Order: sequence, then C-alpha cells, then structure tokens
Amino acid sequence: MIQVELSTAEITIEPGSTVQLAITITNHQTHDDHIFIEIEGVDVEWYALPVSSMNLGVGTSQVIRALFKIQRTNSSLAGTYPFLVRARSMETGEAGIQQATLIVLPFSSLQVELSTRRVISTFFMHSHSIDVIVTNLGNHEESIDLYATDPDNSGAYEFEKDRLSLKPGHSETVALQAEPVDRQVIGATRLYGFTVTARSTEHSFVSSNATGQIERHAMVSVLALTAIIAIILATIGYFVFRSKPIVIHAFSVTPRQITAGDTVTVTWDVANATDGVTLMPENIHKGSTGSEKVILNASTDIVLTARSGSNKLSESIPVVVTPAAPPATPTVSAFTSSQKRIHEGETVTLSWKAQGVKTIVLNPLGVQKEWPLYTSQEVKPERTTTYELAAQGPGGTISKSLTVEVVPTTASVAEITLFKAVKDKIITGQATTINYSTDNAASVDIDPAVGSNLKPKGKVDVSPAVTTTYTLRALDNKGNITSKSITITVTMPITPPSTGAGTGIDTNNQPNPATGKAPIPGVNNN
Repeated sequence: MIQVELSTAEITIEPGSTVQLAITITNHQTHDDHIFIEIEGVDVEWYALPVSSMNLGVGTSQVIRALFKIQRTNSSLAGTYPFLVRARSMETGEAGIQQATLIVLPFSSLQVELSTRRVISTFFMHSHSIDVIVTNLGNHEESIDLYATDPDNSGAYEFEKDRLSLKPGHSETVALQAEPVDRQVIGATRLYGFTVTARSTEHSFVSSNATGQIERHAMVSVLALTAIIAIILATIGYFVFRSKPIVIHAFSVTPRQITAGDTVTVTWDVANATDGVTLMPENIHKGSTGSEKVILNASTDIVLTARSGSNKLSESIPVVVTPAAPPATPTVSAFTSSQKRIHEGETVTLSWKAQGVKTIVLNPLGVQKEWPLYTSQEVKPERTTTYELAAQGPGGTISKSLTVEVVPTTASVAEITLFKAVKDKIITGQATTINYSTDNAASVDIDPAVGSNLKPKGKVDVSPAVTTTYTLRALDNKGNITSKSITITVTMPITPPSTGAGTGIDTNNQPNPATGKAPIPGVNNN
C-alpha cells in the first residue's frame, strides 16, 4: 500500500502570493518501488512539484513540498477548487490518493478610461456624449457605481446607466452626457476639468477614476465686440495681478495594496501650480499634470504637494505594502555518477538536478558555472575521489557529495548488491525464487543450470531435488570476476508412522532388518 498524507486539507491563497503544501509519501508495500506523484483538479500553472518521482524503500517515507502560486490576474477566478494528490507505483500501478481543497481569495481592481479626454461645448452644440469604458481587473464579479464631478460644480453629467455589474476581465462602455451648466453669449473660452469615478458598491475603497475636460466656447456678436475687448482686458489684468488658488483636480494611486518591491502608478492633474508638484516619499519633482511609477518596499502615504510661490496644497493617499515572500532555499534533488566504481584511466559522468539555484560549484575540480546551463561533468579520477557539489541561489547554499572509487584494472568493478532466495529451505518437489541484482556487470551467470548472460538484475525460479549451492558470477568490462553463493537446503517429506494391517498403509514398506528404518518412497533405499 502507498500512503499519502497532506500537511493540510484546505489551502487558502491570495492571487500573487505563494503557499506551500507538504506531501508525505510512505511505502507500505513489501518491496522497494519507484513512485510518481501528480496533482489533479487544478490548473498546472497554479502549482509546481520540485520532485515528481522518487525511489522509496519498504517502510520509508519522503516529504515533497508542492508550491501553489496563482498569478494576480482576472483569469485567476476566486472560488473553491477541490483537487487530488496521487502517488502511483511505476511498477505495479498501485496508487495512494488524498483529497484537498484550494481556496482562491477574491481581489478587486477597477480601471476607467474615456473615449476622449476633451470635448468642445458651443452655444448651439451644448451637450456632448463621451464613452466611459469600465473594466473589472479583479478576479470576482463586481457591482459598480459611476459618478462624475468637477471641483466647481460647473458641469452637468448624466450617465446612460450609473450602476454596472461586471464579471472578471470584462469591460462595459457607458455613454456620459456632459455639458456646462450655463451657456455664455459673450465671453472667453473656458476649460472645465471633471473626474469620472467607478466605485465598488461592496467595498468603497475599491475605485478608479479618469479625468476629462469640457472646453466651453461663448457666442460673440459684432455689437458686443467692445464689451468683449473690455472683458478680455479686465480678465488679463485680473489674472496678471492676482495669484490663482491651487486646485487639485485629480490625484490617484493604483493599486493601493502591493507586495514589497512592486510598482504603483501615481496620476495627478493640478491647476495653478506655477512651481510644479512634488511626490513624497521619493521627492520627485514634476509638472502640474502627469503620471509617475514609484517602487515601494514598505507601507507609506503617497503625498502630492503643489506649489505656487509661497502657497502650497497637499493631499495624501495611503498604500499598503505586504512583505515579499523570502527566496526559496535551493535544493539538489539528484547527484549521481554513471558509475560509482571504475578502473584506473576510465571516465565517468557526474550529473545533477537542482531547484532554486543560480550557480553550481563542483569541487575538487574548482569549476563554477551557471545553472541550468551546467548539469553534468565528465571526470577521470586517478584515485578514489569524493566530489562535492555546492548549489548556490538567492535562498542560500546547499551541498551534496559523491564518491567515485578507483580500483586497479585487475580488480572487478562489478558488484553483487543482491543474491538471496525467498525460501532457502524447501521440501522435495517444491520451488523457490532467487532474487539478484548487480551493478557495472558486463555479463551475469548463475550455476548450476540456471543460465548465462542474464540481465543485470531480476529473479529466477529453481526447484532443486537435493540440497544445492548456487553461485552468481558477475564479470566487469575487463573480464574480472566477482561471485557470491547461496545454499538451498532440500529435505524429504515426513512419512506418517504405520499402524498395522487394515490401516490402508502398504505393508510391503516394512522396516529394513539391517537398519531398522522404514523405506522412504521415491528414494533408492539400498
């Protein structure tokens, strides 16, 4: 039986983060086995198995840590996903199964765009339609309210509909009718800045906005020319000699919750900031309107300060920064040699597999190369040598060692790792099985009368008539022999004693007068 145990039956994960699941595989079978591990029921891009298969001895266990990481995109839908962890024998097909549940938490993110950032309102074409495109960038359905405002309440705004329901990754276009509150016959062209906001009905802090402008044109007649000139001159004098108040039309930070080292986008639109704006904590100096990407490593307030001479105006928006997950500790899942015992002058290939690694150092060769370009190395040791592999990554360094034994050409490099009978004592007529295994053997023979040129490992059935000693001989590539013997003891069946006439026992099988012993059936007793 193959047993599968999980560190938890329910995994809760927020998109963009990583969760670890410990899987313990135990071999309760009566033989060593090669076991393949697989996860069924969730997207293969949502998890990673550092080790997909292993060799387990009888009664031994091994822990594998599966990493679940879900991208923070609208395709990572919030919900509950049941899945199976299966450990299957590669020899018998027997499998152990354990069920668990992956819970993907919801996150919210909205985006608002305008089909045009500026519309012109004239005396005769007072109202204009603007397409507002709202996109749900979160991973669950959102109910959204739409608003349009301007700082001076100078405009009138009406949406085709002011409440939307958007599925993850979906967009919807809503028509917005925008116009100035009043119509001016005589006057200068004027700009009205307005902000369109989309806000979640469930979570008020989930919102996004876009800014636009209405350019209003007045109708001017010839009769009003003098008045218009006077108004223009007065307006020029007013704006020249009077300092305008600073107005922050728009200021937003997206997103407002990130992982350390990620970027937020700061967008602003400020009027009358003759000396520009400053963004803290990065102390970035910019113009009155713009957008800037800022990298944050800790929770902080993004502060926008607009200046005009001695006047200044500030606004702040808090950003929550969660610590980034620590880099994974490097692992070396395999460090093997094509042969662990060789003759003098021969070459072997060392190979390895690793995860979370950037650099591999192989000693005593002193070779240092980048992973995964460096996965093997041919070596020609002059004597028995222990090789040490050091795997270095962001999460630290891990080492593994391997010894290659070098023997003279007259010594055998073949090894007999197993030569044993299932039953070494049998009764005449019974059979038993001999299991054997060799390493580095060019040919394998078992005498007497079992066979030659056998496979390097396997099993044979024998039924000796008498006690027999079987010898396994393994030859290496230079003809050197190593051998091992086992003895299978054969005993005769026990014959029940005779009870006299009328018992059904052959009365001819009387004791031998010379020895006093009864004859044994099927054996020459002379």
